[in-house]
Amino acid sequence: MSRAARLAGDIEGIDARTGLRLLAGLVDEVVWLDHCPTVSASFQPKPVWLRHEPVSAWQPLPAPPAGHRPGPPDPRRVCVSFAPEHGDNARTWARTYGYRLLAPDSGVTAWAADKISATRLFAEAGVPVPPFVVVPATGREAAEAYWNGRWQRAVAQRAENNLLGRGTVLLDGPPDLRACLEAWPGEPVKLSRFAPGISLTVTACAGPGRTVVSTVSHQLVGLPELAASWGTHCGNQLVGPDDLAEGLYGQARTAAYQVGEVLRGRGFRGVFGLDLVEDGGLLRAVEVNPRFQTVVSLVQAAEGAAGLLPALGLHVLSFLLPALPPPAAGPLPRGLRHSQLVVHARTAAVVRRPAPTGRYRRDGRAVTGPLPGPPVVSRLAGDEALWWAVAHSGPVVAGQELALAQFPQPVAGLLPRPHLLPGASAWIAALAPDAENGDGSPEAGPAPLRLDEQRMREAGRHAVELVIARMTTPGSRPPCHAPSPAALRASLDEPLPEHGTHDLPGLLDQVTERALAEATRLDHPRCFAFVPATGNFAAVLADTLASAYLSVPGAWLVGAGPTQVELTTLRWLKTFLGLPDGHGGLFVSGGSMANLTCLAVARDHLLDGRPQAHARLYCSSQAHPSVAQAAHLLGLAREQLTVLPPDDGLRLDADVLAERAGLDRRAGLRPFAVVATLGTTGTGAVDPLDLLADLCQEEGLWLHVDGAHGAAVAGTPRGHHLRDALGRADSLTVDPHKWLFQPYEIGCALLRRPELLPETFGVARHALDQGYLRPAHPAAPAGEEVNLSDHGPQQSRGLRALKLWLSLKTFGAAAFRRAVEQGAGLAEYAAGLVEAHPELELVTPPSLGILTFRHRPRDASAAWDADAAQAHISRRVCAEGGAVLLTTTVRGATVLRMCTINPASTRADVAHVLDLVTRYGRET
Repeated sequence: MSRAARLAGDIEGIDARTGLRLLAGLVDEVVWLDHCPTVSASFQPKPVWLRHEPVSAWQPLPAPPAGHRPGPPDPRRVCVSFAPEHGDNARTWARTYGYRLLAPDSGVTAWAADKISATRLFAEAGVPVPPFVVVPATGREAAEAYWNGRWQRAVAQRAENNLLGRGTVLLDGPPDLRACLEAWPGEPVKLSRFAPGISLTVTACAGPGRTVVSTVSHQLVGLPELAASWGTHCGNQLVGPDDLAEGLYGQARTAAYQVGEVLRGRGFRGVFGLDLVEDGGLLRAVEVNPRFQTVVSLVQAAEGAAGLLPALGLHVLSFLLPALPPPAAGPLPRGLRHSQLVVHARTAAVVRRPAPTGRYRRDGRAVTGPLPGPPVVSRLAGDEALWWAVAHSGPVVAGQELALAQFPQPVAGLLPRPHLLPGASAWIAALAPDAENGDGSPEAGPAPLRLDEQRMREAGRHAVELVIARMTTPGSRPPCHAPSPAALRASLDEPLPEHGTHDLPGLLDQVTERALAEATRLDHPRCFAFVPATGNFAAVLADTLASAYLSVPGAWLVGAGPTQVELTTLRWLKTFLGLPDGHGGLFVSGGSMANLTCLAVARDHLLDGRPQAHARLYCSSQAHPSVAQAAHLLGLAREQLTVLPPDDGLRLDADVLAERAGLDRRAGLRPFAVVATLGTTGTGAVDPLDLLADLCQEEGLWLHVDGAHGAAVAGTPRGHHLRDALGRADSLTVDPHKWLFQPYEIGCALLRRPELLPETFGVARHALDQGYLRPAHPAAPAGEEVNLSDHGPQQSRGLRALKLWLSLKTFGAAAFRRAVEQGAGLAEYAAGLVEAHPELELVTPPSLGILTFRHRPRDASAAWDADAAQAHISRRVCAEGGAVLLTTTVRGATVLRMCTINPASTRADVAHVLDLVTRYGRET
C-alpha cells in the first residue's frame, strides 16, 4: 500500500466499535495519570474501565493509604501517563498499586525529545528542518562566530524538552545570542534560522505494524496575552485542509507518518506529537514530543465525531496488540474547530480564589458557572467554555500552568504570530485566577497605563514589521484612495472603550488596515500630486524615540538634551541652505505655523506689537493660503493684506510692488512686510528674491520668504544662486517634511535676527503669574542656556528636530542633495516628454520639481472643452490608472500639474502617467 493511500482522508485511526471491542477484551481498567483529567474526560462515550488519577511529574505524589502493601502487577490493569519520562511519579504509582505503565522506551524517548538529536531523527525520516548550527557546550567561540549574517532572526533551543517555553528563545542578533549562551552555560545550544510561517502540530501514534496519523492543529506559541516567554506553548486549535495554504495539511500528515515510522523502527510505541513551522510554502520540523500533549483532548473530540477510537485507546492498543487492525480514514467533521488555551503565570505570584473546574456560559462580560453536567469539550454550546483549574491557591512561579480553557470555536486567527480574538480574551479576563505578588500587591499586571516587558517587545516588533512593510512596498496599493464617510464610520466609529485589550498587536493591525491605509498614499512612486511627504525609516524611529522619552525642547531645565539636538539640527539646516551663522530659529509643525511665527515677529518689530489699521502686508496671488490665514490671526483685516497680480512668469512683480507700496505710503498707510515665495505650490515659480531684497532694504520693509517647498534647492548646486538672497531675507520658512523627505510634522522658522523671537514670544512678556514657571527659567549666564519655549507660540513642544537629525546622521547631507537634484531632474525629463508629444502642451516650464501641462487632441473640434477634458483626465487617472495626477488653474485655465520630488519615482513612472493622460484624453 502506498504512503498516499495509507494517509487517505483528513483524519485516520481505528474504527471506534472495533477498538472498544478489542479494549474490552484486553483490560479491566485504564487509569489516566495527569494533574488534569482533560484527556480522559474527552474520551467519549466514556467507557466504564477508564478513570483518572491526579498523578503528575510536577506535583508531589500522594502517600498511599496507611497499611497499604504493593500487590502483584495485574496485566489487565494499565495506566497511561502524560509525560512518564519526567520523574518517577508515574512508575512509582504504578508499582505501588499494581498497574502496568504503558510508557514508551525511555532510551528512544530521550533521543526523540532532545531538540538537538532530533535533527538526526528528522534527517533519517526525510523531513526538512530550518537551517541550523549547534553551539557546543564547551570550548565556545564568540557569539558572532555562530551567527549567520544572512539570517534576520534566529531561534536558540536547549536540548531539554518540556521546559514551559524557557528552552526556546527568539534572537535578533549576536548580542541576543551572547546573552543566551551566557544564561545556558555548559550545555549545547541549537541555533536555527527563524522560520516566520504558521506553526502546526500533528498528533499521531506509532503502533505495531504502522504509524497512524490523526489530525492537525494550529499551535499557538508565545501569545503575548498569556505567555511568560516567547516560546511558551499557549494552546492549539483544530484545522482542516481548507484552513491552510494549499498542500500544507497533507505535508504535515505525511511528515508525521515518516517521523513515526523511524520512531517505530527504534522501538517507540504510543502517541506522539510533531511540531512543524511553515517556511516559504514548505513545512519544516521543529521538535518531536514523544508523549501525550494537551491537544490530544481536542484530537479525541475530532476522532469521536469521525467515528474513530480516541487516541488514548489507540495508545493502549499499541502496547497490548501484536498488530493494529486496519486503519479507517475519512473527512474531518465539517465545522469542528475546537480550540484550547493554556493560561500561565506571567510572574512569580500567589494565586487567590481560582475559578473551579467546570463548564461556564458567557453573556457579554457576565460569566456564569460552573454549570451542571460533565465537562466534555465535544458537548459545548457556542457561548460556553470549559475551564480546567490546574493551580491551587498558593504560590506559583513564572511560566507555571494555571489553567486550561477549551472552546467550541477558534480563539485566534490562522497567523504565524497570532493574537487572541476578543471573545477569547473576554473569557480569560473573566476566569483567570486572581494573583498577588509576594508583598500582597495585585499581580494581575503592571501599573496603570503600563505594559509588561514581553508585551511591549511583541507589540514593538510587530509595529516595526508594519513600518517596514509599508516603506518597502510603496507601490503595493493604488495611490489614490478616499473611502466614503459612511464606510469609515461603520468601520471606526464605536463607543468609548471602557475596558482595554491584551491584543495590542491586533489593535495595530486594525488601525493600520482600517484607518491609516484608508488614505491617498502620498509616498507612492506614481503619486504626482501636492508636494508630498515621503518620509524615511530613520525619521520614523526618531519620532518613536522622541515620544518614548517625552522629549520637550522647551525650558532648558526640562529638556536640555532635546534642546541641544534642536540647536544642532538648526545649525546643520543653516549650513545646508548656505545661511550665515547669525541666523537662528525654531522647529514648528509646518509651513503654516512657520509663516505665522515669522510674520508675528515682523508685526511686533515694525508695528510696535499692535495691530494698526493703516498697516499693509504684501504678497502675490500665487502665495500660499497660509499667508492670508496668518494675517487674519495677527489681527490684520482682509484689506490690509494687499494681494498683487503676478508677472508673466507667475512671480511677484517687484516693480508693481514698489509702485503700490509708494502709493500706500503717500496715502498715509504703513507698508511693513512682504511675503515672497520660493516655489509656489501651483507651478513651482520663484519670486525675484534679489530684487525684492533690494526693495525691502531700501523701503525698510520686512522680507519674509516662504520657502516651505523650494528652499531645499539652495542646498544643491542648481540652487546656490539663491543663497545670497536667502541670507538677506529677514525670515525664511522651510518645510523639511516636503523636499527634505521627513514625515509630518516638521517645519522651520529661520530669522536673520533670532533675538527678536523672545521679544514676541517670551514667557516673561506674557506671564500672568510667573510663580509656576519661574523654576523652569533659572538665571544663567547669557548664551549658555536656551529656553526654546521663549522662541515660539508653543510651551509644550515635541522634539521634531530629532527626525531630521537622525536622517542626516544616517544618510548624510550629500544623499539629500542628490535626492533633491533627482526630483528636479525628473521634472525636466517629464517636460521633455510633454514637449515631444503631439497631443500634450507644456503650460509652465519645470521649476523646483513642478510642471503644468495640458492634453489637446490633434483633431479637437472648436467646441472641445479643454478645461473639462483636463478634469476628466485627472479623475480617470486617479480612479483607474494607479496614479494620482490633479489639476490646478494657471491664468484662468485648468491644467494638469505634476510634482516629481519623490525619490522613489522613476522615469518609467513619469512616462506611464503621461501615457495614461494621452489615453484618457482621447476619450474626451
